[in-house]
Amino acid sequence: MKFVKFILTITVIVTLIKIDFSVEASDYIIGEEDVLQISVWKNPELSTEVVVRPDGKISLPLLDDIQAKGFTPLQLRDVITEKLKDFIEAPDITVIVRGINSFKVYVFVDGVGPQSGAFTLKRETTLLQFLAQIGGTNNIDLEKSYILRNNKKNDINLVDLIEKNDLSMNIDLLPNDTIFIHDNYGGRITVVGEVKNPKTINYRKGMTILDVILDAGGFTDFASQNATKVIRKKGDKSEEIKVKMKDIIEDRKIDKNILINPGDIVIVPEGFF
Repeated sequence: MKFVKFILTITVIVTLIKIDFSVEASDYIIGEEDVLQISVWKNPELSTEVVVRPDGKISLPLLDDIQAKGFTPLQLRDVITEKLKDFIEAPDITVIVRGINSFKVYVFVDGVGPQSGAFTLKRETTLLQFLAQIGGTNNIDLEKSYILRNNKKNDINLVDLIEKNDLSMNIDLLPNDTIFIHDNYGGRITVVGEVKNPKTINYRKGMTILDVILDAGGFTDFASQNATKVIRKKGDKSEEIKVKMKDIIEDRKIDKNILINPGDIVIVPEGFF
């Protein structure tokens, strides 16, 4: 009697494990290019590994074409089981997804940055994880970039996600999401003249003129620090802002450390000695 109870206990545990697995398996929706293993117990000649075709169907022995796209593995198992009943008594079918190739998201890049194209994801991926995968957000205009889902512009705010750390915006990507990325080239800061490393710098919110100079390696020995100027666009016109950097650095006149705007050009002229 104890042995029988032991066997019954093991059977219940195995059944529960199988049920838990089935619940997890029911979450995945089969798509095009997925690789499926179809196993028919005691009928190895009917067992096969197939790739879901672009029309969403698979071909199986005895059954020919069967719709697979749009079903979960468990739903497809039930469909195949029902159809095989015409040929086999009480068929026992297992459907396993061996290769996930249908989970694709698309990136369209306007300007420089990551390459446009289709990206195949092998597991659930958040927006932040995907942005890290394609190179981060340094060259992205967060205000202009957006996600298209089901042909509608998603209301995810990338500025809130990246700059304000609003993780409620860190959504899970879905198959066929399209991410439109606009580069921030027009908003980058250009620093030229007598700095050690003239360059173009990605704009950061709250950036100051001192931040720009330090990012460019500081002044050369020939710089006329108090003659530093910022060229700033205002509509179709430009204005020139003079900044006395030597006063800021040596005399600690922090109130003169002006904020930088996207697209500013910083010029450090050569001094005459």
